[in-house]
Amino acid sequence: MKKHISIIGLLVIVSFMLAACGDRDDVQNPVNNNDTVNEATESPYTFNSFNLEADFENTADAIKVDYDKEMNETEASYEDRLQGIQLAGDEAMQELDSIFTGFNFDKDTENEEVLSSVLNAFHVPDDAINVELEIVFTDGTEKTYTQ
Repeated sequence: MKKHISIIGLLVIVSFMLAACGDRDDVQNPVNNNDTVNEATESPYTFNSFNLEADFENTADAIKVDYDKEMNETEASYEDRLQGIQLAGDEAMQELDSIFTGFNFDKDTENEEVLSSVLNAFHVPDDAINVELEIVFTDGTEKTYTQ
C-alpha cells in the first residue's frame, strides 16, 4: 500500500514539473526599451496585455496575437495564417516589439483611431468579418475594440 502511495506521489510531482517546464509562449529575453519603460509596471509599451483576433470567411482566427506582461513573466505569440506567420516566445516578441513600438495610443485615444492603427500595423484586410481587440493598459484600464 505504501509503495502505491509513493508511486502516485512521484507521478504527481513529475506532472507538476512537466507542466511548469516551458510554455512555448514564454519569452525568455523580454524587450526592454529603457527610454520608454513605464516605471509602475516596467512595461515598454502603454499596455500590459494585448490580444487581437481577426476572422475571415471560412477562417476563424486567421490573425491571432497574444501578449501578456506580468511581474516576472512575459508571454507572446503571433499567428497570421494569411502570411504564413506562426511565432511564439522570443521570436514572437521580437516581431511584436517592432510593431508595438510604432503605436502611439493610450487608454484615452479614440476607439476608431486605436483600431485603425492596429489593423494597419498587422495588415488586417478590409474583408475581415470579425475583429476583436482586447487591451489592458498599464494603469489597469481594460478596453475592448470590435469591428
